[in-house]
Amino acid sequence: MTTTAASAPVRVPADVLRPWAARMLQAGGMSADNAAQVADALVWADLRGTGSHGVSRLPLYLQWLASGEMAGHAEPKTITRLPALVVIDGQGGAGAVGMHSVVDAVVDGAKKAGACVGLLKATTHTGALGYFTSHIARQGMVGLAMAASGPLMAYHGAAESGLSTAPLSIAAPGVSADAAPIVFDMASSAVAMGKLMQARAAGKPLEAGWAIDEHGEPTLDAAKAKVLLPLGGPKGSGLALMAEVVCSLLTANPILSTSLAVPPNERKHLQNAFVLAIDIAQVTSLEQFHQDMAALVAAIKNLPAAGQARILMPGERGEGERLLRVEEGITLAAPVVHALSKLALEFGLDVPWPLV
Repeated sequence: MTTTAASAPVRVPADVLRPWAARMLQAGGMSADNAAQVADALVWADLRGTGSHGVSRLPLYLQWLASGEMAGHAEPKTITRLPALVVIDGQGGAGAVGMHSVVDAVVDGAKKAGACVGLLKATTHTGALGYFTSHIARQGMVGLAMAASGPLMAYHGAAESGLSTAPLSIAAPGVSADAAPIVFDMASSAVAMGKLMQARAAGKPLEAGWAIDEHGEPTLDAAKAKVLLPLGGPKGSGLALMAEVVCSLLTANPILSTSLAVPPNERKHLQNAFVLAIDIAQVTSLEQFHQDMAALVAAIKNLPAAGQARILMPGERGEGERLLRVEEGITLAAPVVHALSKLALEFGLDVPWPLV
């Protein structure tokens, strides 16, 4: 078997890419159930045009599985279970596996108590948080999630990394029972680490204000970028700091203080998360909520557009991409195709695209 040329992007149907990604993870040492959950989350991101959190992450996941930083057969363990609070230990497994457990728990808790908070400790890369909050929204609830990890982003005024990019997502049911949820998903950094990785792999320049180099100077060169910058300066870094408080200190599993106490090459990958679900039906009728959401969306979309700009709701662009890619397939960039083809060769697996 030979690998696909690095200059050739490919298009793959989601229903083909999803089981293939799961087989890759299983070949790397992940259990079948865990691999299926992780693959579904990755392909969800690819479908919505967020390739930075899609199957491009497989090489890193497989590296963590090989090193033991990601436990392939982890089974999340419930530590605390109260009517409106659940704490789950991810046992060092894939983030999607732990997040599935905590999301199921908070949805169940919110049905009984009206609202439920979930804390997830000791997991790895959480992935696209919108995948999990949109699941909560589809249960007729408002979902909020935050995640904390190791230092990747500068604290405002600092020349080295001291904070995680601390992603945040909020999702709610849409304008009708059949409509897609409204899904807001952001990082506390000016750009997600995954996008920086993609720019580096493709040899593309960064935008101003995204990152600094090893000397603490702004750079547009992805290869020289060492530290991400916070979104909005002190606002982004303040949000990321409080994510560490909520996700890590509350679970007695601090990440930043312990990571910053050792050299970068000795730091282990670790994440924690916070999830909240609020059952709308126990506050107001779900039908009324849909009507109010429709009125809100209409009011915003009826505002005068700035130039040729389209007024989009949070998650609307991604939903449009999903509908298109379900029909046409997911386009994987050439560097991603090359990296995945190489790994498939090492594991003795076929790839779902032509080889040259």
